[in-house]
Amino acid sequence: MEQEYAELTCTACGRTVEHELRHVGRLLATTTCTACGHVVEVVPRSMLTGYLHDLEHRVTSKPVRMARRARRDPLRFARELPGALLRQPGKLLAELGTLIRGR
Repeated sequence: MEQEYAELTCTACGRTVEHELRHVGRLLATTTCTACGHVVEVVPRSMLTGYLHDLEHRVTSKPVRMARRARRDPLRFARELPGALLRQPGKLLAELGTLIRGR
């Protein structure tokens, strides 16, 4: 799961503070208030349809993104491609596992 931070107003404590945001793919899965710890969570199974739509978009746009990277820096692209190809199945399985099993 990807993680980032944003300043939001907490629905529990009412303070505007940094919240930890966790994503599954490009979909927001949880927000956690860093002040009081309140968690707002999207029910993982309810995200499945949106995730599959997002995954379809990621897969269909991948050739264009890869070509852009190859044009920008051909040597780096060639050097990093094998590792990237090996990481993708695990990344997708982890995302799907999060949606199916929950946390």
